[in-house]
Amino acid sequence: MIGKYKFEILHKYPHLLGEDIPIWQSFIIHYPEFFETVDYDVKVGTGVNAEVIDDKKYRSYFEELTKKRIDVIGFVNDFVTIVEVKKRVTLGTLGQILGYKYLYLIQNPDLKEVKTLILCSSIDKDDIDVLNHHYIPFIVVK
Repeated sequence: MIGKYKFEILHKYPHLLGEDIPIWQSFIIHYPEFFETVDYDVKVGTGVNAEVIDDKKYRSYFEELTKKRIDVIGFVNDFVTIVEVKKRVTLGTLGQILGYKYLYLIQNPDLKEVKTLILCSSIDKDDIDVLNHHYIPFIVVK
């Protein structure tokens, strides 16, 4: 598989906002060979059911707008990694990354394995322990 973008510093990143951008850029600088290509703002799931909206165009738009959105998917060789970028990791981040992986695998059943990675600038000991327990890798970047 191959992503739409090279794994490099860009002027703008689809879906990444504010405090997530310096974390992502620091990761690229410190780990320039980690991925070959990437995709940003990857939508998964079905979104909110909008049957109450009569207009098909607006219903489809609303459902698309309410799908879950993965920050980054990284590609290297045949490996796919779902990346969540957060300033501070919380227990909610674990739920996000596990949910994204599940939904991505449903949409891509031909994939044998999908890895996960959390990038952050801050994480507490409790959250480290929980991520380690669930074998969710993370990298703290400054």
